Amino acid sequence: MTDKKTFGSFIKTKRLEKQYSQKDLADILFVSEGAVSKWERGVSYPDITLVSEICRALEISEHELLTASTDTNARTMKQEARKFRVIRGAWFWIPTISYLTALFICLICNLAVSHTLSWFFIVFAALLCAYAFVPTFASFFPSKKFLVFTVTSFCSICLLLLTCGAYSKTLFWVPTACIGILIGYVLLFLPLLLSKTKIKAGRWLLSFALAFVLTVLLLISIHVWRPLMLGPALGVTCYGFLPVIFCCGICMFHFDPFIKAGVCTCLCAAAYYVCPEVVNRLFDLKETYYQFDFHDWEQCANANIQLILLVSFLLAGAVLLATGLFRMRKRRR
Repeated sequence: MTDKKTFGSFIKTKRLEKQYSQKDLADILFVSEGAVSKWERGVSYPDITLVSEICRALEISEHELLTASTDTNARTMKQEARKFRVIRGAWFWIPTISYLTALFICLICNLAVSHTLSWFFIVFAALLCAYAFVPTFASFFPSKKFLVFTVTSFCSICLLLLTCGAYSKTLFWVPTACIGILIGYVLLFLPLLLSKTKIKAGRWLLSFALAFVLTVLLLISIHVWRPLMLGPALGVTCYGFLPVIFCCGICMFHFDPFIKAGVCTCLCAAAYYVCPEVVNRLFDLKETYYQFDFHDWEQCANANIQLILLVSFLLAGAVLLATGLFRMRKRRR
């Protein structure tokens, strides 16, 4: 603790800031006015049991009292924390009150015009969906807020689609739309959710694999109510997803980064060159096959360019592989 003079001067300063007289402070602390006078004149220190009461009366921290100095950093942090709580409260209550007001107005209008509840349910689902994003239901949960936001926002979107389908009496498209939205959520949010679990290393592999399965289900659901060429569609899906899935699996192994990059580059280059040709021939789509001729750029421009790209990527992959092997050999020495 600082010397008595400095300590007493600090208490007097804080007392005057609160516009207390010595008697007022003495009454708050249940001590005599003379005791307060002795503290301020530097004659004596207050009893240790009064420290908390003095801090509460003068609105200072115990650290400030014991050091007889104003902790500017601590006060700034408290002010910022107070502002943050005010902003967070406004972020929660302003949208909430606005949504409830809009919901009540729509309820009255629907009953007044139609004498029944019809389109009101669409408004209710739409406002619920908006609430899931701003301010979000995560406000009611102290932990796992991101998981709560992901689940509630997805469910609210599906509820809105279901409500619209029921109102228009065309529910057949709702499962397809929900699966499509789920694919987006899997690719956007699942890696972030898995980053905090034990399967952190394989989060991208799992995310793309699940997205591939959901895409297949999406195509099947579309085929049920609107027949399409399911075989070619599944082939194109495999063409888009499987090389990426294989690359994610390769990245899980503990190899040199250059080796993994080289393998992935060669794999993707070969897959994206060969797969379209395989799909065309397998399902007889009568598309133009990959016939390259560097003497005929007018008819074979696409094939020539794709072949050049394939060779370029394979060379790049080979360079990356060679670099990785050289680095491994150098480390072993």
